[in-house]
Amino acid sequence: MNMKDQRDDHMRAGQLSCLCPPLQDEAAITDNRLILAAGYGLAILAQALVLTILPEQSRLLAPSLTLIGLPFALMMIGAAVATVPAALLLDAFGRQAAFGLGASLGAAGGALSAFALLHMNFFALCVGAFWLGLAQGFALFYRHIAAQASLQAGLVVFSGGIAAAVLTPAFFVLTINAGKIFLIAAGLHIGALALSSRLPHMRAIATACAQPAEFNWRFFMATGAGALAWLMMAATMLHGPLTLARCSATPVFIGGAMSGHLLAMYGPAALAARWPRFFPTLPALLCGCVLLCLGAIGVFLNNLIIPVTLGMIIIGIGWSIVNVASLGLLNEAVRPSRLMLAIHDLTLLSAATIGALLPAS
Repeated sequence: MNMKDQRDDHMRAGQLSCLCPPLQDEAAITDNRLILAAGYGLAILAQALVLTILPEQSRLLAPSLTLIGLPFALMMIGAAVATVPAALLLDAFGRQAAFGLGASLGAAGGALSAFALLHMNFFALCVGAFWLGLAQGFALFYRHIAAQASLQAGLVVFSGGIAAAVLTPAFFVLTINAGKIFLIAAGLHIGALALSSRLPHMRAIATACAQPAEFNWRFFMATGAGALAWLMMAATMLHGPLTLARCSATPVFIGGAMSGHLLAMYGPAALAARWPRFFPTLPALLCGCVLLCLGAIGVFLNNLIIPVTLGMIIIGIGWSIVNVASLGLLNEAVRPSRLMLAIHDLTLLSAATIGALLPAS
């Protein structure tokens, strides 16, 4: 019986009542998937806005050239640090509390980063970037939570990042002030916080497969390929905007290039959610790795606007395909534990940190 029924009934000594919430029907489960997708989309949009301006602002505020990549690296470190606490909090306190905490950290990080630019404080920018990274570490679990219901649900949530690709240039048309962009990112995390309040407190969706997972070849292949993809993605997000800025590209163009990169990162996931048969896991994994290598030629071996922009898009496509295949390897035949998911994301984000620390050319 639920709490409403208990209030309506007459209690008697020794009576035992269940205060657990009732199981959700299919409509409620679908609604939760939409909330997860919307929350993930807001978090990715905030990340896209920040990553578009962070390399250039770091270059302006850094006391030396060797520290230009430090705020971006701290953002990746923050995301990596958050993975294990996020997994534990989801089990201990539920989705609402865990995702709410992550969004709160993102709002604080965006506000602190805006303060850092106003006062030309590089240290504050580093701390703000770290807090924004913590928020991203929590947000990554949106896709894992949905994938425990079904792989297709996980891909639907993952493809929520398409909204970030479509909307990123619009914000730079409205304003090119970096401080305002950080404040907008903080506002987006506040929106994700509001959405998290509509999620159930605890996990209520039964998984499609009851077989427990093991650390087998599927896990290590998914994690290894994913680590390569995240390393390349992080290096691209740092070097791409910096190279375009040195080539005298306008902030609007850089925002558009980042938008194209993001659309490439999440567009294939939407296609995979609609037509999963066209993305068999092992061939897709190999194809994605090949595209990552081809895109790296354009981004890291050129100093021209067009090759760099095309390379960013190709790397985005490769990153997306690798992540789609990795999600399939993790969830197709088994139910991964929270520990496995935390280790998987920690490895990916650690690789991204290495990519962010690669020397800026």
